[in-house]
Amino acid sequence: MAMTIDRTFRTWLVALTILWVVTAATVIALMRAETLRVRRVEVLNSQGKTVAVLGISPTDGGVLLLYDANGSLRAAIGLTTKGDVAIDLNDASGRPKVTLQVSDDGSVTVFGLRGQ
Repeated sequence: MAMTIDRTFRTWLVALTILWVVTAATVIALMRAETLRVRRVEVLNSQGKTVAVLGISPTDGGVLLLYDANGSLRAAIGLTTKGDVAIDLNDASGRPKVTLQVSDDGSVTVFGLRGQ
């Protein structure tokens, strides 16, 4: 009976050791990865609320969204439906206050300054 327990115990130890080695190798490989490919990244604050999103815009380009602790969208950087680069800055209620757009030809348009 004692030999059976010893053999079973050793078998479990070997299996756990193999599992640990495979897990450690996987973690090391992931830590050394130079590229992480995902469709969306969300950053959460200490209360679990989303405060930043890096994702895909409606035009299939990249977009960065920044939220305050209350969940209001305060800043957005991305592409317009025409393909222009845009930066939107909003007030605490999420209403747009300043928008900066740069078109493909290099012209810059600013909305929201001095009543525009």
